Amino acid sequence: MKVVVRTVQHESALEASPKTSVREIFNLICKSLGIQETWYFGLMFHGPDNEDVWVDQSKKTLRDLRQNSTNLHFKVKYYPEDIGEELIETVTIEFFFLEVKSSILKDEVYCPADTCVLLASYALQAKYGDYNKDEHNEDILKRQKLLPDRVTKQHALNASDWHASITNMWIKHNGLDKEEAMLEYLKLVQNLEMYGVTYYRIKNRKGTDVLLGVTALGLNIYKEDDRLNPTVAFPWSEIKNLKFKDKKFLIKPADKTAKDFVLFAQSGRMSKYILNLGIGNHSLYVRRRKPDTPEVAKMKEKANEVRKSRHLQKQKYYSEKSLREEAEQREVEYKKQIQRMKEEMERSQQSLLDAQKTIQKLQQQLDELQRTKEELETQRNQLREMMDRLEQSKNMEAAERQKLEDEIRAKHEEVLRIQEEVERRDAEAKRLQEEVEESKRREEELRRKQLEEAARREEEERQRQEEQELETIPEDADTSLPELQQVNEQLKEQLKLIVWASRDHGDLFNLPKLSHSGLKVILWAIFHDFDMKGIDDAFISLFRTRGKDKARANKLSINVSTQQEINVARNMIQNKLEASRHHEEDTTLDKIHRINLLEGRDKYKTLADIRRGNTIRRVEMFENM
Repeated sequence: MKVVVRTVQHESALEASPKTSVREIFNLICKSLGIQETWYFGLMFHGPDNEDVWVDQSKKTLRDLRQNSTNLHFKVKYYPEDIGEELIETVTIEFFFLEVKSSILKDEVYCPADTCVLLASYALQAKYGDYNKDEHNEDILKRQKLLPDRVTKQHALNASDWHASITNMWIKHNGLDKEEAMLEYLKLVQNLEMYGVTYYRIKNRKGTDVLLGVTALGLNIYKEDDRLNPTVAFPWSEIKNLKFKDKKFLIKPADKTAKDFVLFAQSGRMSKYILNLGIGNHSLYVRRRKPDTPEVAKMKEKANEVRKSRHLQKQKYYSEKSLREEAEQREVEYKKQIQRMKEEMERSQQSLLDAQKTIQKLQQQLDELQRTKEELETQRNQLREMMDRLEQSKNMEAAERQKLEDEIRAKHEEVLRIQEEVERRDAEAKRLQEEVEESKRREEELRRKQLEEAARREEEERQRQEEQELETIPEDADTSLPELQQVNEQLKEQLKLIVWASRDHGDLFNLPKLSHSGLKVILWAIFHDFDMKGIDDAFISLFRTRGKDKARANKLSINVSTQQEINVARNMIQNKLEASRHHEEDTTLDKIHRINLLEGRDKYKTLADIRRGNTIRRVEMFENM
């Protein structure tokens, strides 16, 4: 018979015997996709009410599926508690990423508009890598769906405005490889209230319509009109057993003093679906708190080796890229410097030519001045002679005397004219002399600046080479991380008693005085449902006392700086979106989200609040809804 299995990426069709088990089909699909972390996935089809029906692989054969064999979907069935820490292989991360992205774009998981923009930027980084304005123009963004329709409909922004906001965020992810970008996307989605929650409509004993949310951490109870904020939560550590009879679903608490609590599904079929998903999540919850199996340990080791190799390649690539960009930048600077030097040389040559012309002009002026002075001296001598003749010619006739006086007067005027010319030429010569001196001074100043600039460039190049030598890690250098200190076993035992005591009495008022770190461990253990592995992990995280190496410190500094830039850009986007929002288009979930923001609530704060108190109290809260 024909079997059709659809994934978020493609569709597979194959022929198989009706006796073939669903498990065989599932394994075949996993193998074709290269997925080894099979425990997160399952095969499902849509039921008569369009609900997700997960196929029981342990019992079903293709014959049992009948017509549904051509409508199978390979999807994520179970979600990890911490997606950034638990997913092992890249292929698994990519499958989660594609499926979660599809849920966001279809608006199956509620996501605020500003977070949608940030998610879109991570998706582009995962698909295209670092932003390049020459390659990644607006046409590329137009060809794909980046935001849910709800978000674009609720704001008075055109496509270019959205693309500009997304691109502005994309630029800030420079340096993230595909896997890192996908993980950042998933870690962001993990903070959304509806992520990883499968909802079922149920009733309590009073007949009140509520929603049951099955999650990796336990069972949550929601009001019918609010899928963001659970009102009651039962972690898997408090649940001992699940069973049902027709619509009646019975949950047996681990606390022997607490009574069983009952909920009513819409049908016996729905009870079966809840049981299937609940048992699977509970099994994975317990499994996470046990040591890894040899197969999983080997898988993690191999994945870590691949990541380490990829990280080294990435470091090498970005190191070479940085060196190449540095070289290109230096080349650009050198070209600019050469151009500046060329221009300065041309200016110097022009100044030299101007100075030479000035000097020539000055020399001409000096020569003319000398000739004028000589002429002045000649005219003065002639005037003196004429005056002497006038003095000696007392017997000269009146007409001749008058003529001589006229000549003397004319000669005197000529002498005055020549004297004024001498003074003018003398002033011109002085001015030209000052210009020559100023040209020499400017030339010397220019030469001094050129020498200083050359010395500065030489010093910068020397410092750059020294820094490069310091930052270069020798091939034989020990780059291993420092070992962890051994945990104080006595303190661990004390902590176990404290946590158990706090659970029995439901408060922390009678606990001994502890350090801030000790308090963090207690709160961590209580919130995460205390177990041995959790305590060990908590203590390991607290007792890392040796300093990290310089490269890790630099990376952390860069990450913090980048995150700050992202936060600033995100705040700007929030303001922009708020100013352009069509409030009449707000959905019920939008309004609930706004109230949560005003009250300072988020997913984790809500979970912490509703887990307070013992199981008995929370069962009563559920039954009184």
